[in-house]
Order: sequence, then C-alpha cells, then structure tokens
Amino acid sequence: KKPTLPNSSEYAALRNQAGVNDGLGAYSQFSRDEIEGFNTGDPLYYPDNDWYGMFVRDFTLRQRAGVNVAGGSEKMKYYSNISYLHQEAPFKIADEPDRKYDPTPATHGVNFRSNLDLKFNNYLSAYMRLTGNVKHEQLAGNTLNRSIYGQILHLPPTMYGPLTPIVEDSPEASNQVVTNDTESAPAYGVLNRSGYSRIVETNVIAQAGVNLDLSFLTRGLSLGGSMAYQTYARNTTATSQNFERWVRSSDYGKLEFTKKGSEENTPLSYSKGAVFFYHMNLYANMAYERRFGDHSVQALAYYFYQQQEKEYGSGSNVLPYKRLSLGASALYGYKDRYFLKGDVGYSGSEQFHRDHRYIATPAISAAWILSKEDFLSGIDFISLLKLRASYGITANDQLGDARFLYLDYIDSGGNEGLRGNPELSAEKVKKQNYGIDLGLFEQFTVGFDYYTHKVDNMLISSSGTTPIYQGIPLSNYPKLNNGRMENKGFELEAGYNKSFSPDLSVYASLAFSRSKNKVIAVNESPLAEDYAYRYRTEGYPIGQQWALLVDYANGNGMFNSQAELDNSNLTYTSGTPRVGDLIYQDLNGDGTIDERDMAPAGSPSIPERVYSFNGGFRYKNVELGFLFQGVGNTSFFYTGLGANESVYQGVFSDMHQNAWTPERYAAGEKITFPALSLSQSTNHTNNDFFLMDGSYVRLKNVELAYSLPVKISRKIAAERIRFSLNAQNLFTIDNVKSKYVDPEIRNMETFQPFRVYNIGVSLTF
Repeated sequence: KKPTLPNSSEYAALRNQAGVNDGLGAYSQFSRDEIEGFNTGDPLYYPDNDWYGMFVRDFTLRQRAGVNVAGGSEKMKYYSNISYLHQEAPFKIADEPDRKYDPTPATHGVNFRSNLDLKFNNYLSAYMRLTGNVKHEQLAGNTLNRSIYGQILHLPPTMYGPLTPIVEDSPEASNQVVTNDTESAPAYGVLNRSGYSRIVETNVIAQAGVNLDLSFLTRGLSLGGSMAYQTYARNTTATSQNFERWVRSSDYGKLEFTKKGSEENTPLSYSKGAVFFYHMNLYANMAYERRFGDHSVQALAYYFYQQQEKEYGSGSNVLPYKRLSLGASALYGYKDRYFLKGDVGYSGSEQFHRDHRYIATPAISAAWILSKEDFLSGIDFISLLKLRASYGITANDQLGDARFLYLDYIDSGGNEGLRGNPELSAEKVKKQNYGIDLGLFEQFTVGFDYYTHKVDNMLISSSGTTPIYQGIPLSNYPKLNNGRMENKGFELEAGYNKSFSPDLSVYASLAFSRSKNKVIAVNESPLAEDYAYRYRTEGYPIGQQWALLVDYANGNGMFNSQAELDNSNLTYTSGTPRVGDLIYQDLNGDGTIDERDMAPAGSPSIPERVYSFNGGFRYKNVELGFLFQGVGNTSFFYTGLGANESVYQGVFSDMHQNAWTPERYAAGEKITFPALSLSQSTNHTNNDFFLMDGSYVRLKNVELAYSLPVKISRKIAAERIRFSLNAQNLFTIDNVKSKYVDPEIRNMETFQPFRVYNIGVSLTF
C-alpha cells in the first residue's frame, strides 16, 4: 500500500483546481509561471520532492536465530529455547557529521523458555516453566514511528528541503530544517535533530506445579497445584533536542528563508521513566477419573486466585486487582456414546461491594455420539457423527477503565464526582450452543455450531433518561446493571486430510463464522420527533455506523450544475454547498441537511464474518503450505489524511485524481471524488461516500520448504536439515476506494501491513 503521491506539477494543478471550486480564480495558489517552472524549470527553485522516498526505505532487514535443546530420562525431562531477533525500522537516517548520537531506530530482542518435568516416584511429579523476553528498542525523535510516518505525508512536493542551502554570509540560516506554515514537526528534524528514546522491556513468567496421584487411597484420584508469577518492567531513557524551523518565501524565483517561531537549536537533554507490574496466579485442584464397565466418571474441584499490581499511574490504578474463583465440574459417560456434564463456578471480584462481590455461574452440557450406535454401524463412510448441546452462564467484571464503581467519588478538596452504586454486580452472559461433528471416509471432517449469547444486566449509564437541565452533571450519575443485548451466530469448520502414499499427503481446512449482535436496552432517550431515526444505539449492533446518505438519484450524487443546486432547495448546516459537492438525502423532509438526517449506513465496525482457508501438501522432501484469511460485513469511515484534501496545505491521494470538475463531467469522464476545496467543505462530514467496505481476503502466509535427504544430513551429524522460503501478506483483495489504505489499518497516516519474505534453515541434531 505504498502511496504514489502527486508530483509538484500535479499537486499545483490540484490546488489550483480547488481554488477554482472555491471561487478564487484559475491561478489562485500557483501562477502560470510557477506551473511552468514545476514542469520545465530549474529543480533548485522549483523542487519536486518525493518525501516518502526521501525518508522511507524500500525494504528493511530482519534476522532471527534460535537454539532448542531437549532431552532427559524417565525421571527428568527438559526443554530449553533461546532466540534472538533484530528488526530494522523503515526510516532513513541522515549522516550528520556534527551529531553526537545515533538516532537510528531499531529493535533487538531475546526470547527464552526453559521447561523441566520431574517424576519423583510413582505418585509425585512436578514441573517448572520459565519463559520471557528482553527487548531493546530505539525510537528516533522521542516519538512513535507511526507519528513520523504521518508527518512525512504532510509535506507537499513543492516545498524546498529538507535543509536550507549553505549561505556563506549567513551561517545562522544555513543547513537549517525547512518546513511550511502548517507543519510544526517536519520529518527531517524529527528523525535527525530531536533526540531518541531507548526502551528496555523485560517480561518474565515463572510457573511451578506439583501433582500427587492419590490412587493409593482410591483409584483415579489426584491432587494438583500450581503457581504462576509474571513480572514486567519497562525502563525508558528519553532524550530531547529542539531545532530551528525555517520557511521559504512565497517567491519561487528566489531562495529566501525566514525563521519560523521561537525554537532554537538546543543540546541534548535526558530524562528517565519506568513502568512496572506483576501478576500472580495460584491454582489448586482435586480430580477424579474412573471407569466402571460401561460407565465413566470424571470430576474436578478447583481453587483459583489472581492478583495484579501496577507500580505506576495514579488513583485506583495503583491498587491491586484481585479475583477469587471456586468451582467444580462432573462428567458422566455411558458406553462412550452418551455424555452429560455439569459445571458450577463461584467467583468474586473486588470490583464490587462485599454484598454483591460473588456470583455463581452454572452450566450443563450433553453429547451423543451416534456413530457408535448399532443402527449406524453398517455405514462405513461415516467415521464420526456427534451431536452436542450446552447452556450456561458466564460472568464479566471487566467494566472498562473505571474501578470500584460502588464507591462515591469525593476527592480531598471536597469535589464530588461519580456517585457509587453498591448494588452493582458482574455482568452475566447466558450462553446456548448447539453443535454437530461429522467425519466421512476417515478423510473429511465437518463441525457446525450455532450459539446465542444474551445479557440482561449489562453495565450502562443511568443518565440516558435524565434531562441536562436538572443541574447535576450527567457524568456523576451512578452506573446501573440493567442494560440488555444479544449476540447470535454460527461457526463452520471443514477439513480434509489424506495420505495417498508414504511420499504424498494433502491437507486443507476451511473455517467460517458469522455473528450478529443487537443492543436491546441501554436507557437511551429518544431524540426529538423531527429526527429521521430517533434511536442511535438501541435496536442496532455495536459499532453501527451513522452517516448522511448521498442521494444518487441524478447518477453521481453530486450537484452537476448551478441550476441543479438552486432547484434542490436544500440548506446545509455544515456550510454552503457548491456545484460539484455531494447531495445528501433530506430524510426528515425539512429542507435542511443536518444531524437529524443521519441514518444507519454500511455494516458495523466490528466484522460480522470471519473466514480462513489453509492447505498444503507434502511430497517426499518438499512441503508447500498456505493460509488465506479475511473478514466481511464490516465498514469504516475513511477520514483525515488522504480523504480530506484540504489538510496540511493539501494532501492528495489517488481518490482525488479524478475529482469533479465541469469539464470532466461534461466529457462524461470517470469521477471518483466531489469537487476539491482548499478548506473544510460540506463534503467533509460523516457521509456514506467516505464509508468504506472493510471486507477483504488476504494471502496471509505461504511457505515452500525442502528437507535434505537423511544421508546428506548425517554427514554433518544432523538428523534433519530443512530449508524454507516463506512470504507473508503477498496480496490483499478488498473494496476500499483508495488503493493506499489497508482495510485492517483503515487510515493512510499509519504504516500499512508489510510484505515480509523469510529465508530460513533449521538443523536438528
């Protein structure tokens, strides 16, 4: 999704075109001579800068190496792994001879894992796990890479730069960072003259557990326990340095620059910061598993405790977060074909008042394996036929960023805030699931599940039906547990696996899911009667998009003449429409286009369909595998950079190349955008012209591998030597109107997904 932005002459023509649409004349932004200069003039005075090519690399390198070691005996088994990763950043850093530091962004990381399994005797065993990573990351400019990427796209190609020329009689104006009136953070200065940040992250997880076989008391009984501890620390050494900004004069016949603002070139300054948290889990269980002829029994009782503590932030964020859960489950089977299972959990969270802290979550499920029945025993092509059903309740205490919503907020100064509600409890989700598993010819597998999720005590605000004029800030009203919503859908999985011979095998699998949710009640107050749609949440899915609808009755949805504009008798509250602007549907019939005409449009921002397809084959020593993935029934608003052409002295994407003009319309040419403007226009609102289809299919991964014959590998004492060529994100099929924008990223100002090629070798000894 690399942007191919317009060159200087194209950019100047588009700016002038916008000026014509705004009634400023044919050469309001660039004169005829300047246009000619960008076409044929001296590039020193009439630059044509490709800022993207100047600051962004065509490709970057990544290296990864790792070693795995495994072994042991019957009493002790071990596994260890350590790997190293180095990843370059896609920015080009200038070689400035006077700079005393290197701001080149890059990432180095070490990952490690060590597993140890011990068997003390026939009854007692234990395990220990240690895993983690240490990452060293350097950022240029003391800012995130995605911010710099956007700043690169802000700069017009007609701008001189990136540095002022050397002027012998004016050294203070020489070799200074160039910008324009609208950009305060030009990319060159941010990358090369504003310092850097070095971040060291350490994340370690330690686990240990024991298992005691109590079969000496009764067969099938066991006792287990485990502890897990995670510690995370991020230490940042940040440096900052300011730099002067200079702006070129508007006379393209001269190379004259003036200083912008009061910024000065400063020395490097240092600061440090740290973030730390730990997370501890304790788990214990007693299990029983036994078979009595045709009857089988499994039972489990458990205890689970969680505590997470952060050593940063303020207020309630620094207090420990705690949970406690108790539970039991029992499974009964008869003749390995009829199964009935019951579960119950009893969990507590300190998010709630003591009187409502604990909640029970029961569940029941059943399964029937028909393929083991006598009446199907003669049907050889059915290798598995299983029916499943379940009903249960789960609970959720993740209520957004807020904590302790049962308490009144009053600070030390006596200021009141959110009023607490001690009656709050965890949200309960009632879940039903019905499924079938089918196996055919020992090669094909099919699984289908239909589910419904309903919640009738969802956390919502109590202010929805409270008038503003009553005097108390609506944000101070307590939260309530009376919201309702539902989610339903299905999942389908199908697979194929076949070995034709010891040398040839093939596999493939397909997964597809569809879900639809609907908000039923959230205390939403109806809007006034003159609104086309009086509710914006209730009755709609989460993430429903709302927009003005473009009226395409005339063919292209734009005012194509002054007469058409006058005859519409429409008034826009967002501004005065021009010829070439979008025509919106007046849904409430009052002659005014405003928020009262907003309507549900497109699909929700959350995809309702998700699918994947993977497959491959192995022939002797050659392996090939691939993975497609995609989503459907989702949409997003394309806004800001790349959509709004007026920002940052004009940023034009591929959508703007065929914008509406009288000449283009009269000639019947393709029109892909309404009339351009130098400033915010009536087109730059939430309307369905900018509502993009977020559906896509991506070839996520494909890999070709070859393993050397064993006799060759053994010549270097190796059991196996495998070479692989892997590619990720090779191509994407989507319906986004701009080819510069990925349907997952959904904006132009952020790095789009990389296409990645991996060449690797794996040696097993």
